[in-house]
Amino acid sequence: MKVGLVVHAGRPASREAALEASRILEQLDVEVVATVGGGSDDIDADLAHLGPLVAPDELAADIELAISFGGDGTFLRAAHLCRDAGVPVLGVNLGRLGFLAEVESHDLGPALRAVAAGQYRVEERDTLTMHVHDAEGEPVASSWALNEVAVEKTARQRLLLTDVHIDGTFFARVGADALILATATGSTAYALSAGGPIVSPRVAATLVVPVAPHSLFDRTVVAAPEEAVRVDLLEDQAPGLASCDGREPIELPPGSSVTVIGAGAPVRLARVGLTDFPTLVRRKFGLR
Repeated sequence: MKVGLVVHAGRPASREAALEASRILEQLDVEVVATVGGGSDDIDADLAHLGPLVAPDELAADIELAISFGGDGTFLRAAHLCRDAGVPVLGVNLGRLGFLAEVESHDLGPALRAVAAGQYRVEERDTLTMHVHDAEGEPVASSWALNEVAVEKTARQRLLLTDVHIDGTFFARVGADALILATATGSTAYALSAGGPIVSPRVAATLVVPVAPHSLFDRTVVAAPEEAVRVDLLEDQAPGLASCDGREPIELPPGSSVTVIGAGAPVRLARVGLTDFPTLVRRKFGLR
């Protein structure tokens, strides 16, 4: 078996956990390669002990499983490296809540032994596909997201003014700081912080969540995955930004549009525990 480690290099706890994992996996006769998944692009002597180091875009070439060490951001980085190759990702949480990176550091040993024995299951999570067009309708960029596509303002003192269309039909003109278009998986991320609902990842849906809307209508709209959501930026305003899972923002000049559709190629999540979604939510938020 061959496993790839994706490490948040700027977080000491992540580096220490990855080094411990490398030692345990070696003892279990599991081959290990590693790459940096955030925090720094520098490879120092400590990370060199993880095993052979590969460029991020080469990680998924011949591994059976990727393991991320960090928070959900590092997990998302690993997911973006592994989705197209169909490689499952297991997350070790060294961040805060960790809905995606759900293995806690104190469970690292048992989790790795389960991995080496092939005792893990795989869940598939739908993604969103994003297409950006300029004011003339010409394609500018395309990308995808596991959690959310965010359309945000750049001028702090002004609103982002958009027309929202759902499945080809005009829905509403929205003035807000941002619009979040999220999957059910992403409902517990940026969308939740903006007041969106907690949605089971078993639900196939695209959530449209306004951030600080200047309107009496401030509710989340839930669309079916196949219903394209188009966000048109109105003219005569500052440019906006679009990003997928917080990566590489794309500038949106006035008049441009962002179209998002669900049910994209899935990300494969590896699970070693039996924790169901309600239990996970209860534990992460300390509910009683």
